[in-house]
Amino acid sequence: MNNKILPTKSFSNDKSIENCIFIIRGQQVMLDSDIADFFDVETKRLNEQMKRNIARFPEDFCFKLDDEETKTVLRSQNATSTEISSKRRYNPYVYTEHGIIALAGVLKSETADRMSVEIARKFVQMRKFVLENSDVLLALAKLQNRQLEFENETNRKFEQAFNRIEKLDLPKTALFYNEKWFDAFDFIVDIIRKAKESIILIDPYCDNKALSFFKYKQENVEILICNGPKSKLEEEEVSRFESQYGVINVKTFTDLHDRFLIIDEEECYDLGTSLNYAGKKLFMINKIDRLDIVKDIVQICKSK
Repeated sequence: MNNKILPTKSFSNDKSIENCIFIIRGQQVMLDSDIADFFDVETKRLNEQMKRNIARFPEDFCFKLDDEETKTVLRSQNATSTEISSKRRYNPYVYTEHGIIALAGVLKSETADRMSVEIARKFVQMRKFVLENSDVLLALAKLQNRQLEFENETNRKFEQAFNRIEKLDLPKTALFYNEKWFDAFDFIVDIIRKAKESIILIDPYCDNKALSFFKYKQENVEILICNGPKSKLEEEEVSRFESQYGVINVKTFTDLHDRFLIIDEEECYDLGTSLNYAGKKLFMINKIDRLDIVKDIVQICKSK
């Protein structure tokens, strides 16, 4: 089966019959939405009539485009149909010359009968044009395919570059001096933004200020705060946060001392101070490289 799409639009820049004919799977076809425009009916009704009379529409009369064909047709053919767009829920049907004549037969309208004759004539003209200019059209198709391949390769490289940027590690050790509020804040927020699935904060003395960091998390990232009995984190403030940014699970432990920030249960940072005091006095943040230790800490947090 020939799935190569060949350009055949060459007669007019307006929405004319010629501009709506293209070649796919080795056949000249027209989109259902364009036929509906010419027949002055809704695309939905046109396809409904086809399905009600399915015996009249074998695969060489009508077929549905797959995802890749739909995307390629839209990009390479610059399809003029007003319905074939990102808002359309389903891939379109396309009809060959014989399929369009069959449609006119089941629709039984003067407009459909008249336009089906005009469309059939254009199909004949287009076949003649393609035969007379096959070398040029094949060269254009190859050029177009190379352009699409170049665009796809460029997009792939950009995606790889962005993924590498996202995965760049922050420094494993960061030292913050007295009154370096903004530096400490930015560093911690950068850690929080890395989370794709979950964030665990272990901080026995955290208070409401800790919540200000979590508003920078990605959407749908789960948050667990493990605090201590002396924590000043208020339920009312947690509820206010949840109304805007999502649910926070809070657990209280009596045997916590150190402070940790764990990202996606894999990356763990040892915080030298509570988040609410970050930047107030000299402190350090250290990344823990041993995954077994990180897993142990996570297990303790989830065990309660």
